[in-house]
Amino acid sequence: MTPKKKDTLKPVYLITGTDETKVEKAMRRLRDRVVRDSGTDLNVDIFDASQETAAAVVQAASTLPFGEGVRLVLVTSVGAWNKADKDQIVNYLAMPSETTCLALVGGGIRKNEMLMKAVADAGQVLSYEAPRPSNLPAWVQDQADERHLKMEPQAVRRLVTITGSNQRAILGELDKLATYLGRGKVGLEDIEELCWVSPEVRIWDLTDSLGARDRQAVFRHLEELLADRTAPAAVFFSIAKHLRNLCVVVSASERGEDVMGAAAELGLKPFPARKLADQSRNFTAAGLQQAVQLLADLDADLKGRRDLRPDLALEMAVAQIMDLV
Repeated sequence: MTPKKKDTLKPVYLITGTDETKVEKAMRRLRDRVVRDSGTDLNVDIFDASQETAAAVVQAASTLPFGEGVRLVLVTSVGAWNKADKDQIVNYLAMPSETTCLALVGGGIRKNEMLMKAVADAGQVLSYEAPRPSNLPAWVQDQADERHLKMEPQAVRRLVTITGSNQRAILGELDKLATYLGRGKVGLEDIEELCWVSPEVRIWDLTDSLGARDRQAVFRHLEELLADRTAPAAVFFSIAKHLRNLCVVVSASERGEDVMGAAAELGLKPFPARKLADQSRNFTAAGLQQAVQLLADLDADLKGRRDLRPDLALEMAVAQIMDLV
């Protein structure tokens, strides 16, 4: 049986897309292959298009490699180039060097641009798109499986929440969990104990608990925020914004209007809009109006109307709001 011939690197690649982890993996794989094939990293030149001109890149691409193998000319942030720079690359690709692999990395190159067509004709476009929000939990499970972690559904949802769907942050937290726990099951309590929760996420926990009318959870999250030295004013503004949004949605509901439509008009993305619509069932417009008035009084207290510690004023106001709404 004849051995399979190793694939030859193409003269040019465009590596692009919103999935930063896959884009970085493709870059790393390409670089590692060039170093392995040539036996040296001297055949790797890296440029930043926001700092370097296309002329410098073309000059490097036209330089013979050291020894065997090919030279890799890797260019990041290609979207930063202007038309003149892109045209220089297009001209180079009309007759690219046979001993160079040019890798253009980044977004900002439109499908109808000459550079995109030139890359497709001379080499290959590698596009990696990040998973949609609805597919993110499945992606997290796949990444956890690679680290021999079995994550419970609640743990996955919580990890997505505290990382803000940021893939880099998710992978970082999964690596941390794998380091501390090794193989095995990951529950919600592990996420809470080992993963970093930003003050912003803790405030979301607080407003979600307030929307759910869960008094115990509200004060637990409030105490955690104050213990982490989150400014009472920051917590106040988040609660005020959430209650004002609830006022809009609840008023629309009492008028017989579509609550999801009212939530969407506030500029919220689908998931928080749906949460707000669900929470609106727990309130009346009259109760929320009284709550907003209490917040107006709290605002005055935080600005020095009364000689009262800000954290204490906040806790007292939240207690009154929970009794009202």
